[in-house]
Amino acid sequence: MRVEIRPLKAMAMAAIALSAGCSRGGQEAADLHARMSVLEREVVGMREVARRLEGGEPALPDEDVIVALDESLVKEMLEAQLPFETEVDDYRIWLDQAEVRFRGSPGVTLRGGIALKDRPGLSGQVRVIGALERIEVNPETGVLEASVAIDHLDLIEVLGVEGVLGGRVLNTLAQTIRHQLDGRLPGITIPVKVEQGIELPSVTDGPVRIQGATMPLGVGVSRVLAGQERLWVAVHFEPGEFVRAGTPQAASTAGSSPGENPGEASVGEGGPR
Repeated sequence: MRVEIRPLKAMAMAAIALSAGCSRGGQEAADLHARMSVLEREVVGMREVARRLEGGEPALPDEDVIVALDESLVKEMLEAQLPFETEVDDYRIWLDQAEVRFRGSPGVTLRGGIALKDRPGLSGQVRVIGALERIEVNPETGVLEASVAIDHLDLIEVLGVEGVLGGRVLNTLAQTIRHQLDGRLPGITIPVKVEQGIELPSVTDGPVRIQGATMPLGVGVSRVLAGQERLWVAVHFEPGEFVRAGTPQAASTAGSSPGENPGEASVGEGGPR
């Protein structure tokens, strides 16, 4: 997959011209910021679960169907979308490795490289930290889908030459690349299909004959919870009116359960209650 993004030429040229080194302290600061980004999502998820439990609610709705996805499975699905390659002005960026961490939030880390387009020998490493978002049922295919949100991006050993970029310019460049990539990373398809209707076949032989019918189901993801190295997805079903065979289909199925928006589900630590 390839996407081309522009422009950052002035910044790129200014960055190459600088001689201040990227200090070890700068990298330590980037690592700290990356860790804080992860912890912020995890804390929000844990607090949401704690709030529900303290209020006497289950971690996941009792009436919903719960789908449990293992970290290794989601990692495979994410890696199936890689490598992802793009260009930001004079830089070529690629992502070819994926990690997932389900501890309070559906955390995702992508790793790859960065290089000057006209001097590919000068390269470095890129790390993208974020999480799965907008987990929902595709209304056309019935399969679960998710997108990747970016919380943090840092550049490590950029261009492979110490002293090429100063710490401030490096951080500014990383932030700009992050904003350029946000919303452009490929989404993932989770191999779980949710039926959006129940079909009762016709009975045409024998003394008893029954006309077939279909009952549409309103299907939506009501809540998501990450914990115990799994992603727990609660799928809510709303039964519709039976439609006899040979008549027009019922209206399109509902996309969300009462009081919840698909894809805007909370995440938290632990398994379903």
